[in-house]
Order: sequence, then C-alpha cells, then structure tokens
Amino acid sequence: MTTQRYTAPDVSVIVITYNDAARLPRAVRSVLSQTLKNLEVIIVDDCSGDDTPAVARALTEEDGRVRYVRLPANSGGCGAPRNAGMDASRSPFLMFLDSDDELPRHSCKSLLLEAEATGADFVMGTVERVDEATGAVTLWYPQLFAERRVVDGIRAEPELLFNCLATNKLYRRTFLDVTGIRFPEDIHHEDIVWSTELFCRSKLFAIVPWPVYRWLLAATPATRSISSRRHELENVRQRVAAAVLSDRVLASTHSLDLKEDKDFRFLSHDLRLYLGDLPQRDPAWISEFADIVIPYVDTLDPAAIERLTRAERVCVQLVRERRGAEAALAAVELGGRHSIPPRVVTADGERVFWGATLPGGEQGRSELDVTELHLTEQPLSGALLRHELVDLQASRDEIRLRLRTYDPGRVLDGRTLTAWLRIGGRKRAIASIPVQMAPVVIEAPGEREEQAPRGLEGQWDPEEPERPRIPRMPGAAPEGTGILEGTVSISLPDLDWPDNAVRPQAVTISLHEGERRSIRPLLAIPGLSFTSVGTVGPAGPAGSGRLVLEASADIPFRLTARRLGPAAGRRFPNVAGLWRDLLSDLATPRNLGRFYRLVSATVPVNRRLVLFESAEGTGYTGNPRYVHEELQRRATGLRAVWSHADVPERFPEDVDLVRRDTFRYAWTLARAGHWVDSHNLPYCYRKRKSTRYLQTWHGQVLKKMGLDEPRHRAQPSLARKYAEAVARWDVLLTPGPDFRRDFAEASGFRGELLHAGYPRTDVLVRHMEPAQRERARRVREFFEIPAGKRVILYAPTYRDSRRFSGDSIRLDLPALAGVLPPDWVILVRAHQYDRFAVPDPLGWLVRDASAFPEVNDLMLASDVLVTDYSSIMFDYACLGRPILYYVDDYERYASTQRGVCFDLAEVAPGPLLRDPEELAGALDGLAEITERYGRRYAEFRDRWCGLDDGQASGRVVDAFFPEVVQ
Repeated sequence: MTTQRYTAPDVSVIVITYNDAARLPRAVRSVLSQTLKNLEVIIVDDCSGDDTPAVARALTEEDGRVRYVRLPANSGGCGAPRNAGMDASRSPFLMFLDSDDELPRHSCKSLLLEAEATGADFVMGTVERVDEATGAVTLWYPQLFAERRVVDGIRAEPELLFNCLATNKLYRRTFLDVTGIRFPEDIHHEDIVWSTELFCRSKLFAIVPWPVYRWLLAATPATRSISSRRHELENVRQRVAAAVLSDRVLASTHSLDLKEDKDFRFLSHDLRLYLGDLPQRDPAWISEFADIVIPYVDTLDPAAIERLTRAERVCVQLVRERRGAEAALAAVELGGRHSIPPRVVTADGERVFWGATLPGGEQGRSELDVTELHLTEQPLSGALLRHELVDLQASRDEIRLRLRTYDPGRVLDGRTLTAWLRIGGRKRAIASIPVQMAPVVIEAPGEREEQAPRGLEGQWDPEEPERPRIPRMPGAAPEGTGILEGTVSISLPDLDWPDNAVRPQAVTISLHEGERRSIRPLLAIPGLSFTSVGTVGPAGPAGSGRLVLEASADIPFRLTARRLGPAAGRRFPNVAGLWRDLLSDLATPRNLGRFYRLVSATVPVNRRLVLFESAEGTGYTGNPRYVHEELQRRATGLRAVWSHADVPERFPEDVDLVRRDTFRYAWTLARAGHWVDSHNLPYCYRKRKSTRYLQTWHGQVLKKMGLDEPRHRAQPSLARKYAEAVARWDVLLTPGPDFRRDFAEASGFRGELLHAGYPRTDVLVRHMEPAQRERARRVREFFEIPAGKRVILYAPTYRDSRRFSGDSIRLDLPALAGVLPPDWVILVRAHQYDRFAVPDPLGWLVRDASAFPEVNDLMLASDVLVTDYSSIMFDYACLGRPILYYVDDYERYASTQRGVCFDLAEVAPGPLLRDPEELAGALDGLAEITERYGRRYAEFRDRWCGLDDGQASGRVVDAFFPEVVQ
C-alpha cells in the first residue's frame, strides 16, 4: 500500500459520482495509473445512497493521492459536485472525470506538457466512445480534433462550440480563478453553459489530436446518465434551459456575434438528438415536446436554420407547424446515410412540398420544399422509395413481414420488377427472399389507414416462375404517390446465420429490372420489440442450433441473433464444399507457382490455346477484347479462354472462363501457347519458352510508369519483381512514338515493339457507324438517361497512396449539381483501384458507371469527357469530342505524388479546371472552348492517336498470330 502524500500535485482530477460504487474504482484507478504520477484524485460524492462512501474511503487508504469529499445532500446534477471539487483542489491544473468513464493512460501528462508549452488557458483532445457490449470504438466529433494546433480565441474557429464537454479538457487554474467561471448548479446539461462561457472568455486554447477521454457506453448501465434520458420531457426542458443560459453568457461576455454559430450548434446537435428519436415517440410526447422547444426555436437566428441539412430543416419546420406524425416520418432520414422521401408530396406549380398539405407561410414553404430531390427524375438505381415494415408476426420457426413501399415520384410505374428482401450486409447475405408485391390504394391520411389491395394480387413471370412481378400501379393513390404492398415469410431453419453474428444485421429491399436495381433500407415499426426462439441453421460443422432472433425499432430495421447453448444436432459435412474450401486455402501464390512449374515440366504446350486477360480479370474489355473478337471474326480455330476475378457476369455467355488465382487458372496458363494481357499476369508464373506473351497494356502514358513509379524507386525488391514480370513479355503493343520512351524504356523492356495502335480504339474511330450508335443508345437506355439530355463522362485515375478510399473522385458533385446547366447527366467511372457511390439524392443527375463492363460504350454515349491524369484522354481524342480536365491537385500530383512525363498544361486539348463553378462554366461554353482549343486538339491527336485508324485489331492479329491467320 502506498502511503506517500503529495502536497503540491501538478494536476487535480475531480471524479464525480452518485450511486456508482461498482464502477468508481475503475475510474479512479485509470487516473492513478497515469504516466504523470504527481497528481491528486478528488472523489466528490453527490450524497450517494449505496456503498460509494465505503468504496471511496478504501480508495483513499489504498493510495495517498486520493481524497474524498461527500456533499451533505444530493444536488441532482453534475454542477455542484464539480464546483466542490474545484474548491477542494490544490493544483495549478484541473481535469474532470465521471465515475462511469476512464482516462487513457497518457492523458494527464500529454495535456499538461501541451499546456506548459503553449501557455493555453485550457487544452482539449479527442474523445473515444466505447460500446462495452461490442467493444466498438468511435470518435466524438473527430473533425474538431484532426490537427494539433493553438487557437487564438473561439472566433478563429467557431465550429469548436460543438465541443460542449467539460471532461475532455485540462484547465489552467489561474484562468478559471480570474474569469470566475463556475458550473451552474440548478440545471442539467451544465456542460453546455460551462463550455460556452469557457470559449467566450478564453483568448488562447490548444487542441491535441490524440484520445484524452474514454466515454464508456455501458451495455446495462446501473443508472441512466443524464445524456441518455432523452425520453424524459424534463430532460428536454433542462437542455432548452441550458441553451437560454448560454445566450445570457453570450450577452454578458459581449459575444453576441457568435449567436448564429451557437444557434447552429443547438439545432444540429442538441435539438437533433431529440428529433432523431421522434419515430419512437407517441403523439402526446411529440406534442408536448413541441410546446417546449418551439418558443425557443422561434428566437434563433434564421441564418442558423438555413445552415441545416434539408432533412433537419424539414423536421424542425414540421415540429414548428405541429405536424407531429409527419415530423416522426421525416426524422427517419436523420438516422442513416440514405435520403428517405415522404410518403406523400404536394405539388404547387413547379415546386414540390413535403406531406399531404401545403405548408403555411413563406418560411414553411422554404423549409418544406423538397423540389431539389427531383423525385420524378430519378432512375431506378437512385429512386427515392420508402420501404416500411407495417406488420410483423412470429412463430417458433417463421416470421412473417408485411411491407409497404411508397413511391412519391412514381418512378416504378410501368416497370416489370422483381422484389427481394435481403438480410445481411453487402459482403454476405444471411438470406435473400423473393417478395410478392401488389399495388394498394390508401385513402386520405388520418381518415382510414388502408384499404385492401384491389384486383392485382401479383403476377408471375413465366420465364422466371419463382420471381414475382410488380405490375403497373393504378393512378388512384393519394397525391399521385404510388404504393405497393407485399408480404414475405422468413423460415428460421433456412437462415444461414453465422455462429459469431453479434452485430445487428441490416434488412433491405432490392428491386430489380433486368440488370438495373434499387436497394433501399427497410424502415421499422415505431415501438417495435420482438423476440423469437427457434431452430436456425446451418450452424457450421456442429449442425443447426437454437437461436434467439430479436428485432427492435432501430432505424433502419435490423435483426440480431443470439445462439442458445450447444448446437442441437450434428450432420455430415458437405464434401464438395470442404473440397472447394481446401483448394481455395491451398491456392496461395507459392503453391500455384509450384503447380504451374510441375505442369510446365510434364504437359506440352497447346499452340492453339490462347489465354486472354484484361484489367486483372475484372472484365471483358480493353485491347485483349478486340484482339479476341478479330480472331473470332476470322474463324482461326484458336481456342480462347478468358480469366475472371470472380466476376463471370461481366463476360459474354459464349466465352470460356477460368477463375483467376486457382489451380485451373495455373493449368491453363501452363498449357496455353499464347498469352494476351493488358496489365501484368501474376508474378508467380514464369513463361515457358514456347509460349508467346503479347502485352497490350491499357493506355498511353501521362503519369510516371514502370520502374519510374515512386513505389518502385522506393522499394528495390518490388522493382526487381516488376522487372522479372516485364522480362516475360515477347511483344509489347505500342500506340505511338512517345510510348516507347515513357513506358517501354521506363519498364526496362528489351523485346519486340509492335507499332500497330490500340485495338480498343477501333470502335471509337468508327463511332459514326450504325453498330457504334446502337451501343451508345443501349448505354443511355441502361442508365435511364432522358431524351435530350447531354452526357458527361467523369473518369479520373486513382491516387497511389489512397487506393479504394474514394479520394480520386475530386469533383464535389453536390456543389456541381447546384451550378450545372439542367440539360446534363453525369456518368462517373471510378478507377478499378478506387470506389464510388452516388451521393444521395443525386441519382437524378449522377449515375455510377464504375462496374459497367465496357468503358468504350460509355465514351460512345457521352458528349464530353471530364478527367484528370487518366489515359482515357488519349482514347477519347479519337472521338473528336471535347475534353475537360478537373485537376484541383495537379501541382501535388505532378511533384510529390505519382509524377508526370510531360506538363499537362502545355499539351492538354482542353482547359485545366479547379472548382465546380469553373467546370460548370466550361460546360456551359463548350462551343467556345472547342473553337479555342481546336488547334491544340489536332496536335494532341496527331501526337498520340496517329496510329489509331480503326484497323489496329487486324494489324495486331496479323503480326502476333501469323502462323494461324487464314
């Protein structure tokens, strides 16, 4: 036991507690174990009625740095115990800790060092929120703490008002004494008032980007914290009272210039907490909630309301208009990443408003205007549909759901669709079950909830007898909204639920029309609580087992499973499945290389077998596709096999396929007499001498390539592997003279150069032919591009250090949507090394074409290309259509990232643009740009497209397959 007492501690940590004896030791010991040892802990007990006094006294005896203060009566809040702790402290610096939380080990020392180094009035840092049930860790407002810095007062960064916690800061005692800042003691949410005054009075404070506080979210809290009592209306009153006191602080500190920022924080943080819970509240609660908040909201700066998101503005206005039921419907959108439309909209001229009635007054019209959603202009993929779960029944082995789909934009009219309910995330589906849906007519809202479906009960597609079709909806639905209703039964024994399923599984509705699809969340019944115990399987090698299946009114609807005890039975393993799993586990690069060498040593080469691969097996595209089609046209008798990277649906049905990185793939490579590839075949395969390898590559060169790439210069071992891979190439296809210097020599290639141009540009050169026009028409039809709209193809390249981060999509699409002329549609083609999702609700303007199998078809369907450093610019020039460059990071990319072979600004056949406004202006003035860049465009085509004459495929086949050409 430590008995030494420190009379002059550096930091006092004030731990406040009330009836929390079980967790108090954990909090205190998190302070005692700090790397800063010269500190004191002051436990302030707000007159607990449990064992807290005994536990606290034991802690004081355990370590002399701990002191105990007990208030004579319970204060009912956090202000009084914190003030008492401040009065009892003896240190030049203070921190606050709640007894149900912890401090990370270096918090005190790191914050103290920062305070001493900067002279700041206080230092604040990142807060970790830890879900004790799952162990999941999230950061609280991480953007506020992204960089280490010193701030010269709150006016320099008013967004820091969102940091309204008292616990993630270390305070200089002299600053608190001079300013006289104290916690209010007669209200809850005292942190809000404290933080407001703190920021208003401080001239200098510091921020650190590391975690300094651990906010523990208990799985079964002994007592609900104040912040978790949002269901209590008194909690609402207290938060509004704290906001009123904050306004008084602004006035008393001459800081009324911060009112808009403070009001914005109240609306988008404090009020939003309650708005997000409205779907779980009953009408009486919502009505009284409105009585509490409306008078205060009416005093807020209108500019603060204008800064809210559209969904937030709609919710606030519906509460102000006392349309509580509609506010609860609107609040669903606050809980996820999807835009959730209203059930019903009302049109007034060209404007569209939320709900079945027009809003009152100009303010209501402004806030409830949802015209920007473009409900009627959405394609199926972006359709703003509202899927609701309206009834749920459960038995021992089955749950039955009744679903309703609202289509306020009527985008489903006339479509032949199949509907599926999916349980599980994107990567793994626990279940995917067909849903039979039919039109339904609902009478005026509030008068009668529903009417039985009339007539059409669902039809069946004779070509797909197990998939229900959604027929054309009748036009009798209220306010023009289309409504479908359906039921689905989920058999619990059929659910393939993983043994370790802990997290809730999302439930979504997927609508399909051919290759098009719409996937939207299923919204829950307010107040839903459901538990079913049944037999669910399979449960792995142990067989099926008993499972508790639970659902609650999370937004969106989710299902959770908990396994009960050992598996109920045992079954024979699936031998075929075990064999597939074994082969998959064994198919490592080393084992595949060994197998390949064994086959090479024992099996002769088949000179009439050609292995084709494009884009590392991700599609039937690029130069290899057009070489293959030229061989087919000539009927040479060669057998072609294409590799695929687990995406066989991207290939024609009549093409022989082999899955990449399998033993069959290694077998095919070893036997093939010809390899035709556009990237680089896996490094583990050393080409046989009698096999001929044509490397077509996948584009002209702007960015540094080959051994000149930064990663190869920085990693000699990687450069050696690349050089060995290049040494396998027998023939390298070149599209022009610059390619020899910028790619062939940069890659160390010493073999034969085939100066034939690129086969993939043949269709672009012949774009005026009927066949190519038809390809363009099919693209426009697939992406549901309205007649008369012009098409932008946005195709940037990836950023080396940020693969699959989405960072290559530099263009701010929502900002562009606000300034773009109305006659455009954007096809976004993200690089295969990056990812993209259409920002909700921009489906009316933007289509995700990243997975579309053939980029040539996208080019044929487009009117203008927007790119950055991608080689697509060279292919697109064959069309003779405008090219614009969105290069907001050009200097950084050219100098410190990938590097370039020539200055784009000197040769680009179009302007280099830096922001959405510039791009919109260029698109609006394409005719002038085409004329201004005409000469440079011609020079660009002569230099990089000189061999592209529409006959490249024939020249390549003649040169590479001379012995088999007929």
